[in-house]
Amino acid sequence: MSETEPEQPSATLELLTLLAAGAADLALDQLRQSADRAQEALRRSDLRELLTDGVVELRKRGELATRRSGTGSENYLETMARRAAERAGHPRA
Repeated sequence: MSETEPEQPSATLELLTLLAAGAADLALDQLRQSADRAQEALRRSDLRELLTDGVVELRKRGELATRRSGTGSENYLETMARRAAERAGHPRA
């Protein structure tokens, strides 16, 4: 097709239809996969522990994020080193 020759309206409509159908199929596939993962998670016998661990992890992340953004607060790497030392059983300095 040359630059001077206009594109056929039916070809443009067909292309747009195929692109929309492809995008919709991709979105539905992602929704199906998410629903399957959610069902698998709900069937887990350790769901309570998994949720508890998730809440603890989110709290720690929130704590670190607020410390990082605050002025005059403890350095992020110092916080991580202190926590690693606590997990290893070393007393706080």
